[in-house]
Amino acid sequence: MGKYIGKQVSYATHGIHRYPAKFIPQIPRFCLESYSKAGDDVLDPFMGSGTTLLESYILGRNSYGVDIHPLARLIAKVKITPIDPDHLSSLAQQLFSRIRADDDDNSEWIPDIPNRDHWFREDVLRDLATIKKHVWRMRRGDYQDFFKICFSSIIRKMSNSDASSLIPEVTTFRKKLDAQGRTSFDSISRFENAVRSKLIDAEELWRLSKEVEEGYWSYPETRIIGNDARDIELEDSEIDLAITSPPYASAVHYVSVHKLEMYWLGLLDDLAKLDGSVVGTSRAYVNEYRPWRPRTDIPELKLVLSELLESDKKSAYIVYKYFDDMRRNFAEMNRVLTRAGRYCMVAGENTFRKVRIPTYAILARIALKTGFEVKGMYVYDVINRHLDIPRWNNSRIEKDHILVFQRRRAPTSSRL
Repeated sequence: MGKYIGKQVSYATHGIHRYPAKFIPQIPRFCLESYSKAGDDVLDPFMGSGTTLLESYILGRNSYGVDIHPLARLIAKVKITPIDPDHLSSLAQQLFSRIRADDDDNSEWIPDIPNRDHWFREDVLRDLATIKKHVWRMRRGDYQDFFKICFSSIIRKMSNSDASSLIPEVTTFRKKLDAQGRTSFDSISRFENAVRSKLIDAEELWRLSKEVEEGYWSYPETRIIGNDARDIELEDSEIDLAITSPPYASAVHYVSVHKLEMYWLGLLDDLAKLDGSVVGTSRAYVNEYRPWRPRTDIPELKLVLSELLESDKKSAYIVYKYFDDMRRNFAEMNRVLTRAGRYCMVAGENTFRKVRIPTYAILARIALKTGFEVKGMYVYDVINRHLDIPRWNNSRIEKDHILVFQRRRAPTSSRL
């Protein structure tokens, strides 16, 4: 599929906000062009920041996205919503003026963040609160959401966390940079720069939207629906094509990655509860895994579970639960796909507790049990940029797979 870097993977609004383990837009584009036509209905059940939805929109397909992560849903909403760049620019200038002129005590706008002073300097808290006050006082809707994403995009950079860490972490290296005066804590200037940069992205999306409007008979619909890939809020046989890059078993701590942003945006009430609800969670409790007994006839999964059970039953249960959740997702996809509809999925291998997990092979087995057949497999090299997915043998460049499944019959089994 070639190598893609920089602007090739962040055109339009694809790069509007940092998000872990994104797949490059060329992957859903390949699947869309290979297995759908303009006007078809496309679903991404693990939508993330909305890469599939934006590519579907550009290519004239209706698209639907599902994700449990509240920040992901907001990023995706902004990513797929064209807004008038002239009006946006005018609002930005008004917003900058109000923020710069505000010398009030805005401490009431500072959220209740656990260990807050560990994460943020006092002057940063003050400036972020001022920015938040004026963004939140804007009229609700698409334009305000754009500025919320701009605000969210600077939170980590303005924190005491090392910017290179996937999960927020105050490192010795970052402390040294701060002591040397090599980090900037001018939050207001940072926000203004973020807005100006993302205005360029918004303008490109607006231009593309005009091309889409002129290029297709019917204007494509994009919608974010529900939050659970195991219980999708669609009617039976409604979707022509599904494309996704699902999470791995205990690989990326999606909730923890953006906890600081979500606290500031008011999107996080209970971190532990949300983290425990995601597919691939590493959370498991004694009353769940103590009575559990592994039951599966998938050879590759049996081997993985037996290796994990030698050292830690909890880890085995976490991996089993992940694949059982994926079984539930496949069953739902079988229901919502049209007859002979296709499900394209990106997956590779990973490790957990030093045990190799051939995730793509196990998912292919689960697909067969849930009424699909494998119609194709494409292999490509990926460079592990900003991913918290432990790869087999710790190599920097690994193979990932695009698995193409086709719906054939109702699921034949309700368990692994």
